[in-house]
Amino acid sequence: MYQKTVYSDKELLEGIANGDTKVLEHLYNECFKTIRHLVVSNNGDIEDAKDIFQESIIVLLRKVREKDFRLTSSLTTFIYSIAHLMWLKELNLRTKRAVPAKTTDHYTDEELLLIDAIDRNERLKLYREKFEELSQNCKKVLRMFLNNIPIKEITKIMGYSSDQHTKNRRFRCKKSLVLKIKNSSKYKELSNEIHQNDRNLPRW
Repeated sequence: MYQKTVYSDKELLEGIANGDTKVLEHLYNECFKTIRHLVVSNNGDIEDAKDIFQESIIVLLRKVREKDFRLTSSLTTFIYSIAHLMWLKELNLRTKRAVPAKTTDHYTDEELLLIDAIDRNERLKLYREKFEELSQNCKKVLRMFLNNIPIKEITKIMGYSSDQHTKNRRFRCKKSLVLKIKNSSKYKELSNEIHQNDRNLPRW
């Protein structure tokens, strides 16, 4: 007879950090039904629920990797909290309702930290989406700069005529990426959360 595997929260957190597929499947079985009910009962559909669950796990993964992370509730409750806040935010974006600043008074300190993590996840997701729209050469150049490969080596790898040409290429590619991000509808929705000076974008 099949026996359900029982994990402690510590084992689950370690499994998440290590990308253990069995742990992720366990979390899906434990959490998705509740998250699906939350989303579908509040103007969403099954695909929305799947997206919210997946993004919640990504946010959780990033939180787990923080040195000062401490779990103050059960893991399933924590995941549900992320999903709940994420779906509320998504509904606000869809209905174009701005959340008044005073509503933050109704959140606990932990919820405010989760909201910040969700915001950072959305910005990173937007960056990655627009990064993939760049030309192959631009992506290759920017990845090498992000990996701190010396300019002279990049010049040689790319076959450019000079280091100055490589720097110019980097500048044009970065400018193209920033424009793609700023021209996206998602950026406009998140405009109150993404600083105009691009401080939330990776540095090259």
